[in-house]
Amino acid sequence: MNKKGFTLIELLSTLAIMSVITTFVTFNIINIFENKKKIQEESINNIIIKAADVYINLKENKQLKNICITNGCTIKIDTLIKEGLLNEEDVDNTKVINIYYENKKQKYKIS
Repeated sequence: MNKKGFTLIELLSTLAIMSVITTFVTFNIINIFENKKKIQEESINNIIIKAADVYINLKENKQLKNICITNGCTIKIDTLIKEGLLNEEDVDNTKVINIYYENKKQKYKIS
């Protein structure tokens, strides 16, 4: 007798292998998107920090710079947008930058 086709065990094995492969691929794709989002947020935060640094170092903001050095200060993202240092479409204008000094080093916290 000539057998043509697959046995039930062969079909189930193939489905199990395909399920495992699909699961690994799905989780890898999800991780890629999560990593991309983290990198994008870090890049935007770096741009915000640089814009805040430029803002406090402007000549007309000498008093603000002195306050930031001695007591720390807070700058709204909205202020940086109004000054033309950031683009409104690229950042969340409800965030705030806290600038403080720790061990004589300037630190930033965006919240």
